[in-house]
Amino acid sequence: MKTERMSSGRRLAWVLTTFAVALTGMGCGEECVDEFDCRDKGTPPEGQCYVCVEQRCELTSIPEADAGTTVDAGTGADAGTQADAGTRTDAGTVTDAGPQTDAGASTDAGTSSDAGTVTDAGTVTDAGTQTDAGTVTDAGTVPCSSATYDPKLGTLQLASGFVAGESAALPDTAGPVGVTPGPTYSLYTVVSQSDVGPHALHSLGTWPQVSLGATPLFDVAAPADRGPSAMLFLSPFVETDGQHVFTGYTKSGAGFPGSLSLYDSTTPAASTYVSAPGNFTAGVVPGALLVNGNGLDTVSAGLAIYALKTDTSPFTALKVGTLPPENGGSGFTAVSTHGVAMLGYYSDTVFANVGHAVAPAKITQALRSGTPFVVADAPMLDVGSNFVAAAGQGTGVAVLRGDYVPPTYEFAGTDISRFAFTVTDGGETVTVGARQPVLTYVDQCTSVTLMTSIGADLLVGVDDKNGTRLVRIQQAQ
Repeated sequence: MKTERMSSGRRLAWVLTTFAVALTGMGCGEECVDEFDCRDKGTPPEGQCYVCVEQRCELTSIPEADAGTTVDAGTGADAGTQADAGTRTDAGTVTDAGPQTDAGASTDAGTSSDAGTVTDAGTVTDAGTQTDAGTVTDAGTVPCSSATYDPKLGTLQLASGFVAGESAALPDTAGPVGVTPGPTYSLYTVVSQSDVGPHALHSLGTWPQVSLGATPLFDVAAPADRGPSAMLFLSPFVETDGQHVFTGYTKSGAGFPGSLSLYDSTTPAASTYVSAPGNFTAGVVPGALLVNGNGLDTVSAGLAIYALKTDTSPFTALKVGTLPPENGGSGFTAVSTHGVAMLGYYSDTVFANVGHAVAPAKITQALRSGTPFVVADAPMLDVGSNFVAAAGQGTGVAVLRGDYVPPTYEFAGTDISRFAFTVTDGGETVTVGARQPVLTYVDQCTSVTLMTSIGADLLVGVDDKNGTRLVRIQQAQ
């Protein structure tokens, strides 16, 4: 399997985020509920894997294959030339398949025993789907070093109806990226020196002239959360309404305390911090920032959708959306150009992230009245799989589909898909269109590392052996 190439800054940001998500779904003192939660332990030593034992991640040895105790089902590559036992037991315990076709190539003779001396040493192709060498996969035939790479998209395949616009190299230390509404697109990012900081907001220039500003604009961590013992879990968003730039983080502890960092680009001295326990994702709507988390400022009502009203002085926080009982953790937030907010959560029913398209009038009513809308009453996106990122894309949103694949639980992407939103009844009703592929993985040689909006278009971070860059994806005219 290909190990995703990511710079230290981005790897740190995403690893900390993953850890924060894992914490959201577990009680105090619990390290895991299953092996999936143990992926944050990193790559185990060779020949071992992590298992969840009494809510703790522990190392255990991986049983050796074909040790003479299991049936050779004829699914692995065994050259098809030697005869399996057929009439005698393999290693004296279990009878091999005998009359079945071994490796799908030739029938076992069933006359001599497979003494268990021939091992699948990882030098041959296993079932024609991936190489046993444990390095990279490319449909099981060609390693990533020999694949053909597009200068912008690498091995990703662009769907019809979309074009790749400008691209720019992304500095190695850059984390999540946010873009102002335009027409001039200013970019911002968070740079982390280590897991205990410093964590600072930086300018990334003006699109497409991308360059990391030498001077930090604002310390992401509130004064009380700085220092050599202050480990922070950075939230994977940078959002901006043009004047204010929002980032966030959480810490270990009951309710996962954390803060929103608010940088005022017009009046930097007015920059501030707002308590935001459990904040995970956020999105800008007219006059407010929506936050998916456990609370905001003095408002605390458990996992829900909160809003920080930025059109009032001082800013006002309130709960605007209620999540359903089956929510098992924070989800993703993305806003279209006409104000539809895709608001999500991790479902304990389907064991995947889900998203609902909330109409702009519903959001406006909640901001004015203080009466929350019910997220589950809004139409659900038929994603068809798990997804791990979302961003507005014109009058719709895009999601990065894929999942964490055992036994290593590294993320394997399948595609970026877009859902168009049609708004009717004066903003009261939203209709969600069918899933439309935008970018498709043909292998794991090139990966998507981030997604954000740039005007009516989608800005994606693309990473492979040729480096990391930002690419603007536009709808074909």
